[in-house]
Amino acid sequence: MEIKTSKISTKGQLTIPKDFREKLNLHEGDEVILYIQGEGLIIKPKVAHLGMLRGLLRGELDIEKANDFIKAERKKWSL
Repeated sequence: MEIKTSKISTKGQLTIPKDFREKLNLHEGDEVILYIQGEGLIIKPKVAHLGMLRGLLRGELDIEKANDFIKAERKKWSL
């Protein structure tokens, strides 16, 4: 686990260190998800679309099963 420190500005802004941004593929304008867990703050990249996940689990899952699952979930949420 890598640990770094950062300061919060007078406007409440926090700078994510460059090497962390690179590892998480974060760029200017990208959104992140923030939530509190215990006494800490968790920051995760917001996945805007499934294309951002391409290659993440290559070889770990069956693409056809994944597509079927996504289609089924979309049908559940359709109005």
